[in-house]
Amino acid sequence: MEKLFVGKDNFLKFVQNLVERFSVYAPVEKEDFLFYEKVNQENIDKIKVDTRRAIHPLKSFFLPARRKVSEYFNSSLVHEQQNCVILGAKNCDLHALKISDSVYSGEKFGVEYKDPFYIEAREKTTLISFDCLSPDEVCFCRLVGVDPFPGEGFDLNFSSLEEGFIIQVGSDKGEKLIKENEALFSAAEQNMINKRDKNRERVVKLIEKNNREFKPAKSYRELIRDSDASPVWKEHSEMCVDCGGCNQICPTCRCFLLTDSKTKDKYERHYLWDACLLTGFARVAGGANPRPYLHQRFANRLLCKFYFFPENINLDACTGCGRCIAVCPGKIDMRKVFRDLAVEKKITVGLEK
Repeated sequence: MEKLFVGKDNFLKFVQNLVERFSVYAPVEKEDFLFYEKVNQENIDKIKVDTRRAIHPLKSFFLPARRKVSEYFNSSLVHEQQNCVILGAKNCDLHALKISDSVYSGEKFGVEYKDPFYIEAREKTTLISFDCLSPDEVCFCRLVGVDPFPGEGFDLNFSSLEEGFIIQVGSDKGEKLIKENEALFSAAEQNMINKRDKNRERVVKLIEKNNREFKPAKSYRELIRDSDASPVWKEHSEMCVDCGGCNQICPTCRCFLLTDSKTKDKYERHYLWDACLLTGFARVAGGANPRPYLHQRFANRLLCKFYFFPENINLDACTGCGRCIAVCPGKIDMRKVFRDLAVEKKITVGLEK
């Protein structure tokens, strides 16, 4: 389908039309961070969709931090998932959904057991992504081979210009929305597409400039291989307070646990996010723990992202969103971890200015 254009006034009408039919969520700025909020007529003019990624990850719409998954003696538990539209998703989060899909939908591993709640949420959610125009200083998507603009994984993608937005259709759901609102759109002119491409080039250069000192001559996959015994893990984990915040805010971390609880007249089972940095994560019956030390758990988290997943599905489980750096109370920067791994292996780091 040809690329389309929508002016800013018609874009607002488009969002208003969506709000009338769906539960719509979009980023709103609060205290220098962007948080997803449900859009209504009162806050529709406050949404910020074309700047940077929101602070909390897209996975929270499909994998909430806590969810009831069953009731004992009730085999007909119904989970009502509403049709939802998410505005303002960035490519780092779209890329992260590939990891969640591989685990919960069984798309890569071919597993027999799939998560019906996750699958239903994915099916009933329309993703309207936007090019990233103002990345944070901690963003490093280009270091892990991810662009700041989407190429796939969206239903519609909007690229911001001064006069409006270039639109790219990515799915049947997206095309249906366009047809239902076709009076608002027109064909994009070549000069508009050229402006979009220049904006994308500018953001790529900005991200690469911000990460110039961290750029290794080899990939993170290669740097982390055979690094289990490296002293780098212990050195950087000394600032870790074992809070698990990096796990919780990471768009690709997907580990969970199940808990049972009793209410007045029934027992319930809940799904909860878990965190591999926490002491008890790997503990087994009898109290044995294969990773009793913090530096072991610290290393395991990144080994999972750059060794386990690449080996199994040929995807890095990190998209360079930088959230783990932004949230860490110990100011741990994983770019510095990999820089030091590279130095240890006598691999060149940093680009000439």
